[in-house]
Amino acid sequence: MKSSIIEAATTTSRTRRRSDEPPIAALAVPPPTDAIARRAYELFLERGSTHGDDLADWLRAEQELAIQPVTAGAPTIES
Repeated sequence: MKSSIIEAATTTSRTRRRSDEPPIAALAVPPPTDAIARRAYELFLERGSTHGDDLADWLRAEQELAIQPVTAGAPTIES
């Protein structure tokens, strides 16, 4: 009996999220495409408007926008 309690506690501790990871719900909704496009264009301009890194700009913009915290006035889901 004791071994099953210890196994359950060990399994639970291994499956917990790290405290610095964002909640799963925050990862479920990607940023809007138009916001990504605007930020990617800003990155393009910051790089001196040199062509050839559009995919890198897009991915960086997407990542930056995905990790931003929800701001006041942002749409929320009513429960």
